Amino acid sequence: MAYITMAPMYPTMTSGKIDEFLVNIGDTVKVGMPVAEIVAEGYYTLVSEYEGVVKEIYANEGEYIEVDTPIIEIEEAKEE
Repeated sequence: MAYITMAPMYPTMTSGKIDEFLVNIGDTVKVGMPVAEIVAEGYYTLVSEYEGVVKEIYANEGEYIEVDTPIIEIEEAKEE
């Protein structure tokens, strides 16, 4: 399993609000695919660092999440 975390969008960012998730449980994601819209002194798009299937979402839209906190669990695609 791999985890997409609340990534800092600028050096002093400590938390961000999840405005909207762009994926759902069961969706397949690829590296660089947008997974959430984040508000934190601006509007940012969080992208996946992994390829696989969304297994769990640990936060809710409208919730403030601290930087480096896991928000999406990915079951990574198996290499063939």
